[in-house]
This record gives sequence, C-alpha cells and structure tokens, in this order.
Amino acid sequence: MRVINLSHPIEPNASATPPSAAVEISALGAEEAETSAAIKSARLFIGIQTETHIEAPFHFFEGKLTIDKVPLERCLGMATIVHLPHHGAFSEITAEDVAPYADSIWRTKRVLFYTDWYKRWKTEGYFTDHPTLTEACAAFLLRCGVVLAGVDFPSVDRYPFPVHIALLGHDVLIIENLANYDFLSSDTVELVAIPLEMVGQSGSPVRALAIEKDETD
Repeated sequence: MRVINLSHPIEPNASATPPSAAVEISALGAEEAETSAAIKSARLFIGIQTETHIEAPFHFFEGKLTIDKVPLERCLGMATIVHLPHHGAFSEITAEDVAPYADSIWRTKRVLFYTDWYKRWKTEGYFTDHPTLTEACAAFLLRCGVVLAGVDFPSVDRYPFPVHIALLGHDVLIIENLANYDFLSSDTVELVAIPLEMVGQSGSPVRALAIEKDETD
C-alpha cells in the first residue's frame, strides 16, 4: 500500500499567498504555555479557505451544510483522476475534456482535476492566472452524480463564481489547491480528505491523501 500526500504544506509567509489568507505560526513561551520550556507549543492563525482546503455548501449558501455537518463518507472513497496537463494559464476545463472519464466518474462519484498548475505554487500568478472549470463542466459532473470535486489550482472558477454556485448548490464538496499528482500511478485512487470539525464554518484546511493498494493488499 502506498499513501501519497495531496496537500501543500502549511507554513508561514508563503510568497504567493494573498494577504487575506496569510498563515502565521508563532511559538508559545513557557509562561504562555504554562509548562516547561522544554515542551514545544505554538499558535496557528490560518484562513479557513487557505492552502489545501475543503469547502462546504455553507460557503455560498446560508442554511446549507456547514463543514461540521458534512457526511464524512463523501470525503473518503474512490476518486477518478482527470489529468489535463496542457491546461495552463486562464484555460477552461470543459465538459468535452471530462467526457472520456464519464464511466469512471459515475462509479467513483469523486473526481480530482490535475493540470500540473500545483507546480507553480509560491510563484507569481498562481492565485490569479489559474485554469477554471466551465459551467457546462459543472453540469456534466452533476449529471454524473458527483459528491466531491477537487482541483490542483486555487479556485474552480472566478467571479461571479458560477461553478461554486452550481456544485455547492447541489451539496457537492470542493477541494482546492491539491498537489503531488506526479506521485500517483493510477487513474483511480482511494481518497481520504477529512475536514476539521469546526462548528458552523464554511470549510476547513485539509490533509488530503491518496491510497494506492497492491493487488495483494
């Protein structure tokens, strides 16, 4: 069995991180921690939609599922990998791009899009020039019955956020800023992406993992 990390590391002052999503990690002194100076502790300040994260329907819809109410079975299970390495800056992922994977998506109900954009992490333009999904692509995924869609770029769309509205409006979870596709060896993987149980919130940072099993496992 192989376990592949699909998340970017959480670290302070990532060079390409927008100011609104900056990560701060500060060590606690012995007096603050109320314990021995030999015991290490720290305080973390992080935005809910920062680094690799998962979004709940409440992110766009008042009254819909918050992240602590999301059924966890949607966050783990088989996922189809859609690899589109030629989709670069400002490109659009269409229904036609996804159509060859339809049978697999029907079976897994989870889909992860990899464009290799994650390799531009911490570079200029990462958060502004990324690919997006089209509304037609989102509609295609809904027809396939997806419960979760993940991408290796910072947002599935741009303002006025039609793809967010389409997917979250149908209770489809979204994972953004996935990474490390190159370590995968299969077109389908077992995904584990459990959010923190933050009551009443719209999302959570997530440590997303792909599990590949040998035939003998």
